[in-house]
Amino acid sequence: MRRGRRAAAVAAAGCGLAVLATASCTMPPAPPPSPRALPTATATAAPSPWPSPKPPSPSASASAPASPSLSPTPSAPPEPPSESGPAEPVGDGRATAADQPLLAAVRRASAAAVPDDAAVIVINRGPEGAGELAWMPDDRNYCLAVIRGARAETSCKPLPKSWARVGIRLVTKGGAPGARTVFFAVVDGGHGPYGYRGAAAPGPDMGPVHDATAAFASGRTLSLLTYERPTGVSTPGDQYICSADNAVCFPALDAYVG
Repeated sequence: MRRGRRAAAVAAAGCGLAVLATASCTMPPAPPPSPRALPTATATAAPSPWPSPKPPSPSASASAPASPSLSPTPSAPPEPPSESGPAEPVGDGRATAADQPLLAAVRRASAAAVPDDAAVIVINRGPEGAGELAWMPDDRNYCLAVIRGARAETSCKPLPKSWARVGIRLVTKGGAPGARTVFFAVVDGGHGPYGYRGAAAPGPDMGPVHDATAAFASGRTLSLLTYERPTGVSTPGDQYICSADNAVCFPALDAYVG
């Protein structure tokens, strides 16, 4: 009898040690806290899904650049004024005393300011008070004056930003006095004289090609050409105008601008 009670006591003690050594022993659930023990809604706020930024220090905010503007991206800024300066005539393009009637007619009729004689380029000195003059305040703008019978027609326009052809900046109708049209061309570089090229000679009503050179302080030169033809008439043999060295050629009847 005593041996049986001892064995039962040892077994009970072993079970207690096993409970202390085992981490998986289950504990009875704790009783729910009373309503007074629960935290109030104002005591703790729900965590923000984004971390709040730290306020910058005074020194950092003083040296940090201003935040970029959220306004739409502006369009490309306008081109700055050209620094080429006004063009100067070269050689026969310089005005002489014999050109004073042409200059006087332009100054009487032109709404645009006409520069001093030294900055006016004489492209053509025709008979009976006819001629074509030009001036360029810079290498992006031009004024052309067509004079016929002491009457002048002046137009001032910017040159196109892109080249119409290699070496050709502009070919346009510069004026239409009566039944004839004066074409005006601006060609890069000085390659004069210019003339018609074709299988046949130009028609009898085709005026010759006149040219003068405009030079800028940078060393750049532009050739200014005028040629006259009956309005709306195309004559065989005048389809191209080329420089003397054939470095530049273009269709005479092409009007790239105007």
